[in-house]
Amino acid sequence: MEGVQPLDENVGNAPGRRLLRNKLLLVASVIQGLGLLLCLTYICLHLYAQVPSQYPPIQSIKVQFTKCENDNGFIITPSSKDGTMKVQNNSIIINCDGFYLISLKGYFSQELSLMLQYRKGRKPLFSLNKVKSVDSVTVADLAFKDKVFLNVTTHSASCEDIQVNGGELILIHQNPGGFCVY
Repeated sequence: MEGVQPLDENVGNAPGRRLLRNKLLLVASVIQGLGLLLCLTYICLHLYAQVPSQYPPIQSIKVQFTKCENDNGFIITPSSKDGTMKVQNNSIIINCDGFYLISLKGYFSQELSLMLQYRKGRKPLFSLNKVKSVDSVTVADLAFKDKVFLNVTTHSASCEDIQVNGGELILIHQNPGGFCVY
């Protein structure tokens, strides 16, 4: 019996040992593949983070008006830090040319006339006479250095006597990427 090997030399080639070795190789290959995928994901995210954004953030602001002063009209205050536009001297400063979506809402304790203006001496964006509430939306073409502000006229009482509920003014730039100055 020359072709038959002794039993102890044949143990390494047994089917059970071969299956275990194949499983270990498969597990090692899967772990290497996951590691490679993780490395590629990290490299892609790192490269993506270095690419500057093509456009600046969209210009927007939400302000509230809750009280009226005889000298200044309605006092507007930003309602959150989320907006990218600023309030200065009771006006919203326009930094970018383009179209703006403008929403004005509020309920008043007495009748009044309200104008939303963007330049002194120019026709207002809209004007409402003898109203106790406003819920208006418009689109306006505004330019750098424009200042959006509310002008109020009371008919029977002083401005300070008027109570406002839910007064808010929202501006959202509709076509970013044009001329802007920050």
